[in-house]
Amino acid sequence: MRRTFAWIFVPVAVMTLGVGGMASEASAAPATGPSGSLAISALYGSTRLAVSGLQRAPNALRVLAAKVILAEAKLLLGGPDPSSPGTVVGGLDLDAYCQSIGDAYSTTPYPGTETPGGAYTWNCVAASGTETPIDMQAACNEQYPGQVTVAYPQDPNNSYSWVCLAPTNGTYSDPATDTTVTSLSASDGDATLITNPDSTYLAVDDNGASATVVQDANGGGYMSYDGGSGGGVSILVFDGGSGGGVAI
Repeated sequence: MRRTFAWIFVPVAVMTLGVGGMASEASAAPATGPSGSLAISALYGSTRLAVSGLQRAPNALRVLAAKVILAEAKLLLGGPDPSSPGTVVGGLDLDAYCQSIGDAYSTTPYPGTETPGGAYTWNCVAASGTETPIDMQAACNEQYPGQVTVAYPQDPNNSYSWVCLAPTNGTYSDPATDTTVTSLSASDGDATLITNPDSTYLAVDDNGASATVVQDANGGGYMSYDGGSGGGVSILVFDGGSGGGVAI
């Protein structure tokens, strides 16, 4: 009974968080005040709840929860169109990040090669050979402590394109990669939603705690959160397996 409760509760809880922005997507334009902080906390909380509550849930429910969180992000984030998605703070040393969480090194099957969604294929590899998706937002938090940054793939199809970005509030479109970046910044965190034809990516920094949701065009991907207190990163992986897109 407890397991069934977890399966049902998480999507309902996640969907409830987005209700406040459902009246009009165009009117959802929180800036840097309390509403921005609440939106960031809601997105982080939704992801943490999903990851912790759906470990034993059916794969289909994991896919649904991720899609709902990404739809929630689309409603909560928004604003005027800036000329840039933000200011690049620096790049990432993913080997160093993986070693900091007890793994051996980082790897991607597409090192610098253009392939649909290639940026989202990085894993940490343990000494045993087990591979786990890298929470890029947690990696930015670790590499640039004391400042708020958001993980950002400058080319979603190139695995070597990741940087840590101080995002600009609003929505930015890159016609060269058919990518849209929507960011919200507040005094204590940031949330950035990145969409393109092959993948959808949400990165949240909530007062040093981070969450990430990734879905590819087939519905597969992962959700992860890091509480920021030395407890490590929790990750939930899922396989879309139905051929359904995730355009939201």
